[in-house]
Amino acid sequence: MRAVVVREPGPAENLEPAELPRPTAGAGRVVVRVGAVGVNPVDATNRADPSWAGIEPPYVVGYEVAGWIEEVGPGVTQFARGDAVWGMCPVRGIRWGAYAEYVELEAGWVGVRPALLGVVEAAAIPLAGSTALQLLDRLALQAGDAVLVHGASGGVGRLFVQLARMRGIRVAASSSKARHPLLRNLGIEIVIDREQGDVVDAAVHHVGGPLDGVADCAGHGALAASLIGVREGGSAGSIVELSGDFEEAIDRNLRLHGVLVRPETETLDTLRAAVERRGLRPVVDAVVELDAIVSTHRALDAGQGEGKVVLRFADTGG
Repeated sequence: MRAVVVREPGPAENLEPAELPRPTAGAGRVVVRVGAVGVNPVDATNRADPSWAGIEPPYVVGYEVAGWIEEVGPGVTQFARGDAVWGMCPVRGIRWGAYAEYVELEAGWVGVRPALLGVVEAAAIPLAGSTALQLLDRLALQAGDAVLVHGASGGVGRLFVQLARMRGIRVAASSSKARHPLLRNLGIEIVIDREQGDVVDAAVHHVGGPLDGVADCAGHGALAASLIGVREGGSAGSIVELSGDFEEAIDRNLRLHGVLVRPETETLDTLRAAVERRGLRPVVDAVVELDAIVSTHRALDAGQGEGKVVLRFADTGG
C-alpha cells in the first residue's frame, strides 16, 4: 500500500512516499480503507520530533481518517466490510498512523460517518471535533452560561464554538482580527480582537457579568490569565498547556481541566448527530494529493492557512 513514512525525524522534506505491507485486522480491530486524512499541526510536530508521541522511526504520522471498512477482526460485530466510517488514532503510542491507504484501528476508535458529509469533509472532524467535544463536556456548562474561548478560530476552537452554541451556551470568541469574519459566519455574536486591550475584561463586559467558564485552545498562558474573570465555582480547561499562576483557581474554587483527547466511538457518534441534526461543519482550506504533502507540511510549519487541509487518496469512492 502507499504511505508517507518518516525514517528520520526532521523537516518536511523527510516525509518519504513508500510502499508498505497492508495491515491485517487483529482481534477487536478493523482495517479502514482510507479515503481522506485530516492534516493537523501535531502531524508536523511528530514529523520533526516523535518523542512526545512515544514512537520511534520509521513511522507514519496522521491521526484522523474517513473511509470504508476493508476488514474486520475477530470479535468485531458492529462493522462489516464496506461500511462508511470515520475514526482516529490515540495521540500517543501509535507508530503506524493515518497517512496511508489502509490503517488498522481498534473498533472502539471508529464510528459510522455522517451521511451528509463526503469523505473529504468527514476527515476534517474526528481529531479536532473529539477534542472540542471532550473539552466542552469537561467544562460542564449549562444553557445560558457564558464561556470565553481563546483560539476560537483555530482547528479545535471553530468546532468548539459551534458545539457550545448548539447547547445554548453564550460564546465570547477571542481571535486575531483577520479571522473575525470566519467566526461571524459560524454564528458567533461576541468576537473579541485578541490583540486589542484586555480580552477578559472585554468578554465580561459583553456577557454582562462574570464568566461561567473559559476554554483555552491557544496556549501562551491564556488560561491562567483568564481566571480572574470566572465566577466562583466556575470551570476552566485547556487542550494546550497548564502554565502560569493558578492561585485564582483555588481562591475561586474553580474546576480546572487539562484535556488530552481520547479516541472513542461514543464521541464520534455524538459528532455525527451534531452534523446531521444541528449542522456542525468543518472549515476546509484545501484538499491535496500525496505529491503535495511536503509543501503542505512546510505551510504547517509556517502557521499558514485559516482552515483545515485534507489529504485525499486517489480512490475516494463516495
